[in-house]
Amino acid sequence: MTDTLATQHRHINEQIVARAHALRSVLEENVATGEELRRSPDVVNDALERNGMFRLFTPTCFGGYAVGVTTAIEVVAALAEGDASASWMIGIAAVGSWIAAQSSPQLQDEIFASNPDARLAGSLTPVPAQRVKGGWRVTGSWTFASGAHHAEWALLSLSVVGGRGADEEILLCFVPAREVTLQRSWYTVGMRATGSDSWVAEDVFVPDYRTMSVRQLIMGTQTTRHDEPIFRVPLAPAAPLFGLGTLLGTGKAALDFVAARARTKPLHNTCFARQSDSAGVRIQVGEAAVKIATARLHAYDIANALDEAAADNRPISYADRAAWKARCGYAAQQIVEALNMLLNVHGASSFAESNRLQQYWRDANTLARHSTMQMVVGYEVFGESLLGVDKRITTHV
Repeated sequence: MTDTLATQHRHINEQIVARAHALRSVLEENVATGEELRRSPDVVNDALERNGMFRLFTPTCFGGYAVGVTTAIEVVAALAEGDASASWMIGIAAVGSWIAAQSSPQLQDEIFASNPDARLAGSLTPVPAQRVKGGWRVTGSWTFASGAHHAEWALLSLSVVGGRGADEEILLCFVPAREVTLQRSWYTVGMRATGSDSWVAEDVFVPDYRTMSVRQLIMGTQTTRHDEPIFRVPLAPAAPLFGLGTLLGTGKAALDFVAARARTKPLHNTCFARQSDSAGVRIQVGEAAVKIATARLHAYDIANALDEAAADNRPISYADRAAWKARCGYAAQQIVEALNMLLNVHGASSFAESNRLQQYWRDANTLARHSTMQMVVGYEVFGESLLGVDKRITTHV
């Protein structure tokens, strides 16, 4: 029975990845529209929903897939070959579903019972909240809410104090999107179609059952009613992998783009009729490919370790978490360096607005600066762990 179930689950995972690859054409066809709108076009959002992309981490009891981290990375990487913004939006939506699956049973039923494709978008930047009977009163603004334009729920972070002398605690709260407003604030060079605008709440009441502790989520000490291994994965070491998956797909798309054109594109002001005839071009393309492959090895090694630990219900050491944080930052930087090399090969025409390569470059350079993939922070955390330093500069490990 166990082998049969494992085979079925593997088959479902392969189907989901295949569906993600099949979406490439519709994503590419709507890239320019998404850039102009600075959000996901409705046709893209509808295609993602029809193909189950919003169900990656929805519990199976609600009709979701509850896939592992490795499969989720494969999905977002496949989507990123068509559009990095759509890929990132799916990764963020998956994290939102995963967080919701750790919440109170009453809230989970509200979110998923009638809608396994429910979308949550929010921000982990905390805003002070006022304690009232039965819950919290919330007023504030939360930036960088990727995917908010099509979300049914706003996922907001609150800074609260439990009682006299108590330390500040960070809570996550879930608010129906109809109870907040969306303010345009996402004017960026890259990742434009993520629609990462700002939620604004004005004296919104949030009942206690719609809140949960951020600390428990980060450390993986939360309790859950679901048996799927993904809900035993701690948030902090897994979170960078979804952005890294998007970068991997973007890097692959850029590599394929440059390699295909180097076979016919001349190397101007030289004797080479084709770029591919130049040893210098070959070396740069080869090095870029190795950098992308290296990043992939790091990402999938960490993802597999997380999946295995969750399947075995085994805790993850701080030493491993610290190493993974550094490796994720390093992997992200490798892809950025690879993109720079590929643009050097392709030449100044890379920066024409009509050239897709410049968008790969803009998106990768924007996303790689996300706080979960800060290379220097990762190195410091890892170094502290290796040297036995008690001081910890972040809890997001």
